[in-house]
Amino acid sequence: MARQAEANSSLPFTYIQGDDPPADPATKGYFINHVGLIVSDVNRTRKWYSDVLGMRHIFTFEVSPEYTIMYMAHSQGGRNGTGYQTGAEMARDKNNMAGMVEFVQYSGSSNRSYDAGSPRITLSHLGLIVDDIPAAQSRFDSLGVRFIKRAGEADLSGDTEESRILGGAWGFPGIQSEKVQEDIARGMPGLEAIGFREFMVVADPDGNLIEVQALVPTGI
Repeated sequence: MARQAEANSSLPFTYIQGDDPPADPATKGYFINHVGLIVSDVNRTRKWYSDVLGMRHIFTFEVSPEYTIMYMAHSQGGRNGTGYQTGAEMARDKNNMAGMVEFVQYSGSSNRSYDAGSPRITLSHLGLIVDDIPAAQSRFDSLGVRFIKRAGEADLSGDTEESRILGGAWGFPGIQSEKVQEDIARGMPGLEAIGFREFMVVADPDGNLIEVQALVPTGI
């Protein structure tokens, strides 16, 4: 692309070559691990991503009868198809992998369908891995980063703006309703088991959410 831009200086666009200096040493070990999407049917989703994109099922975790989390990815031994790994091997290496997709289904919102006139937002979050959660949290504090959820918290009450943002991003619409709160209460032990309380969630300047997990997870 750079060569094309240089050879066609009269074209009506501007190409800016990246030339960042070395990253802050404090970010050593940071990498994007997964993207989280909200879906209406994890079984249909699993088949589509497998049949169409060649992704492989890592695990499905039924947090409660109403709430399910599923991970899929391409094999990490090489480009897809060149480095086969079992689902157990991929689950073992989950927090040391990149390019995964986390799918979240909440039955309370499973009847939604795509309307071209009013497209729904299904992006939940980006997943970031760091070596040291407390150090990263302190660093983000020093940089003035907005926290939606700090490590050690698990507020999905809907009483604060942050908890409402968190609830919506994790697939719970209308988080302040009695029914949704009952469903959250049933699902919380499962969320605790996968380490939800230990995660951080921060927001970028546009409000996109980034879930921050440790390289060595505390949950299952």
